[in-house]
Amino acid sequence: MEGVRNTRDLGGYRTGDGRRIKPCHLIRSGQLHDLTERDKEILTRDYSLAVIVDFRTHAEKEENPDPDIHGVAYIHNPILEEKTLGITREKEADNDVVSMVLNGLGDGKEAGVDYMKKIYGNLLTNTFSIKQYSNFFQILLKQETGAVLWHCTAGKDRAGTGTALVLEALGVPREQIIADYLKVNEFLAEEINQSVRELVEKTGNVQLGEQLRMLFSVQEEYIQTIFGMIDQEYGGIERFMKEEMGLAEDFRDALRGKYLTGKI
Repeated sequence: MEGVRNTRDLGGYRTGDGRRIKPCHLIRSGQLHDLTERDKEILTRDYSLAVIVDFRTHAEKEENPDPDIHGVAYIHNPILEEKTLGITREKEADNDVVSMVLNGLGDGKEAGVDYMKKIYGNLLTNTFSIKQYSNFFQILLKQETGAVLWHCTAGKDRAGTGTALVLEALGVPREQIIADYLKVNEFLAEEINQSVRELVEKTGNVQLGEQLRMLFSVQEEYIQTIFGMIDQEYGGIERFMKEEMGLAEDFRDALRGKYLTGKI
């Protein structure tokens, strides 16, 4: 892709029962504002893109709207009601993140880690966020043909959590879910390094730069927070999605039948 980073097809990931995710059906991404015409052609011609699900806030969407792509449906499904420092990436929010760091988020990079772990925990306890993730699964379950692409701004936290829930529901082993999640740091390395470099040059404080890195990158501890809540608070993904997200009794069978290939 020319105009976007952190976009990838989840096709090919193997599940615990030996099946695989169908290629060209499930795509995670960062924001699409800078898609080139070639990118659009790749998504529609090679991946049969049918639906875009936008996880961003209204403010993020207005600041960098998704481009129109002929024949592709657009669904705005915000995961958060308003900006959340370290996750939403409006220009104002980015400034707030830097201000928060400068004003004493805490000493050492662990302060950033602890902050993000708390934010991730909120994604599965906030009533609005749970409802919006449930809406996302309903979209996946109703889709008949073509690929579904979901994205937030950086494609790391809201999209990362949504992806982890999808892969968990499909039965992909957690080590593979974590490996996919951590690819964010590879795809966004240039952007993250630049943000850290600019902050260190501005303040002369390397420690502040490392705190910012913890906010703008992903760490295994963040996604383990999601897994921990699913296991400890709800007793597993199936119970969480049925009781908290309100999905039907047979949702996992339906999801797997739609997006997996191969024999058990």
